[in-house]
Amino acid sequence: MRRVFVVFDVDGTLIDSADGIVAGFRHALASVGFPVPREEELRSDLGPPLGDLFAGLGLPPELMEPATAAYRAHYRETGMRRAHGYPGVPELLDRLPTSTVLATATAKLTTVATDFLALHDLSRHFAVVNGTDETHHTKTETLTQTLELLGRPDPAQVLMVGDRHSDIAAAHACGVGSVAVLWGYGTASELERSDPDHLIAQPAELLDLLN
Repeated sequence: MRRVFVVFDVDGTLIDSADGIVAGFRHALASVGFPVPREEELRSDLGPPLGDLFAGLGLPPELMEPATAAYRAHYRETGMRRAHGYPGVPELLDRLPTSTVLATATAKLTTVATDFLALHDLSRHFAVVNGTDETHHTKTETLTQTLELLGRPDPAQVLMVGDRHSDIAAAHACGVGSVAVLWGYGTASELERSDPDHLIAQPAELLDLLN
């Protein structure tokens, strides 16, 4: 049977982790004395790397390192637990064909992503859990590394599944198929503009694509 490799984004695709992430943003910014934006603003662009988000809020470069450290400590202590699975995602993972190999490409640090998926009882599904590190910051760099860890499969056998334009852009850059999901943090108009190969509204629709 022909193997298919499915690479998932994590936040906004597998798990709704917005509450924990936003609480971490608020803690980090307050800890360095930076004015904390309104909740709506902090929730408006979930998904990009942490440094990009802080820079977009106008955080001065000299505060970036301490704010990042404060966020990561707070998230590990409390934020990881402030999350819940999307309806239908656990069932999707359980029902995927046995020939499907699963991996992640997430903006979370790889160490955090590993613990996060284990905490939410999802790690058992994944052959590769990969995220950012000191040398891989962007979604394209992270997806490239995930593909290397998977043994560089034929791009025609790979789907990248995510909820933001950066996920779809990374799939295009790496020459693999793309599936945009509408249950996460990206809007329908954002995802349509990113030109995915497929746009789905429910997790079960991915099964239809794979079958």
